[in-house]
Amino acid sequence: MKRYLLLLLTVTLGLSVRAQDRCDIIPAPKAYEEMPGAFRLRSAAVEADPAFAETAADLSARLAAVTGLKTAKPAAIRLVRVEGLPEEAYRLEVTQQQVTIEATDPAGAFYGVQSFLQLLPAQVYGDKRAKGVRWTAPCCRVEDRPHFPYRGMHLDVGRYFMPKETVMRFIDLMAMHKQNMFHWHLTEDQGWRIEIKKYPRLTEVGAWRPFTADYKDENPDGTPHGGFYTQDDVREIVEYARRRFVTVIPEIELPGHASAAIAAYPQLSCNPDAPHAVATSWGVKTDVFCPNAFTFQFLEDVFTELFDLFPSPYYHIGGDECPKDAWMESDYCKDLMKVLGITDFHELQTFFVRRMDSFLRAHGKTVIGWDEILDGSAVESTVVMSYRGHAPAAKAIQRGMKTILVPNRWTYLDYYQMDPALEPKAQSLYLPIDKVYNYFPAVDSLRTLSDEYIIGYECCVWGEYAQTPERVEYLAFPRAVAAAEVAWCDRGEKDWDSFYRRMRKEFGRLDAKGVRYNRALHDEMFNGGTAYREIPGQLQWKEQ
Repeated sequence: MKRYLLLLLTVTLGLSVRAQDRCDIIPAPKAYEEMPGAFRLRSAAVEADPAFAETAADLSARLAAVTGLKTAKPAAIRLVRVEGLPEEAYRLEVTQQQVTIEATDPAGAFYGVQSFLQLLPAQVYGDKRAKGVRWTAPCCRVEDRPHFPYRGMHLDVGRYFMPKETVMRFIDLMAMHKQNMFHWHLTEDQGWRIEIKKYPRLTEVGAWRPFTADYKDENPDGTPHGGFYTQDDVREIVEYARRRFVTVIPEIELPGHASAAIAAYPQLSCNPDAPHAVATSWGVKTDVFCPNAFTFQFLEDVFTELFDLFPSPYYHIGGDECPKDAWMESDYCKDLMKVLGITDFHELQTFFVRRMDSFLRAHGKTVIGWDEILDGSAVESTVVMSYRGHAPAAKAIQRGMKTILVPNRWTYLDYYQMDPALEPKAQSLYLPIDKVYNYFPAVDSLRTLSDEYIIGYECCVWGEYAQTPERVEYLAFPRAVAAAEVAWCDRGEKDWDSFYRRMRKEFGRLDAKGVRYNRALHDEMFNGGTAYREIPGQLQWKEQ
């Protein structure tokens, strides 16, 4: 432990930028010490403490598949359990004779393996044997740990359904960059995407729409769209994520963004006799859950089925963009407010959130909600996901609430990442990769409270313009790589010029995995292009 602390104090990122660039690890580790020589891989065998057996087996299988080497012993790669390292921390030492990864917990060992893989040639990320590659890694010592415990990526499959394989691939790319929280946006006005056995119409009706139109409910494409994940699909995805130390956080939107559920079960509405349908256009809808007995029983039943599928300590309940029109027109809601002794419809939403928070906490879950859950009086046991800038985060941390920063202008990956004239239609703001990278998740005017209550950061891939798996990858990458370093590193440990240089090898890794990323930064780096820097001024938000 003393050696670990000493190295962190004496060999910092700022003192070793050139060495970091040679090692090319992303996210940048806390400390790196270069040593002479290189390790040459001669066997795919990995020796490990029993606590790290799964990670060792996965590493051995990958090395054997891409190198063609046998698992001959003695193993030159060792995963060793030691006492006293921080959670998720690791030590990696590469000598000419062997590779040693030390950690206290399995997550730390896994992250040490990810750094070792990045030291090898980029072809190690392929899915078949790579011939003619010299399988070496530079000798070095690395000591590392994350700055934030919550390092998230969000994927919206409510607008456009994504196949199971796309979701697992997204998780795999997260794990490669040490991101650990997969926020799975499963329900929307335009589609309910998860099988609930007690309520089969959620997927029979709510998972399908006859066509897709735009924000103005114009230009329908005439193409039916839909799909959902069976509970067996979910189990497979959650297990896949578990082996990669990624927690899958389900989001069930309430009380707004509920059109698909209400189309399936009109009793969830304050006006069940009115016509209800799965939404076919984008934007905020007024069809929202009614805070009645049927709705609360429905939601408790839904979450009860999810408890067997998602072991995550966090459950996301949405809470954003809930118009109060239907409640204002409802005699039931007005009577309920009298009983509750409230006069503000925002307080009725607080009642709704408090009711679901109590149920989920009784089952050992911590609720996350978008920052509208602060409107009215807050439910202080919830975690706030602040997306409307930093003001909601400031309000939350001043109330002593745990907070995750997701300010849209720095984290929404459905925004343009280069000149809009040069890429497919996206949401109207401009978010190039350097802007993603240079953000730090904190409320600068409240540094002490930020350190205490901000638990992490997340980037979001919203679905209105993510119609296909290829489009998801195009929007997410390479910006998600920058996001990984934002979440892993402290403020003073990031350096854009260093990251820029390390991306040269990273593009080789993404190519080896067949990632269909936006090529603006790649082309600037390798071909002299500058497309991602050419926006003349800040684009202004408008609905498309």
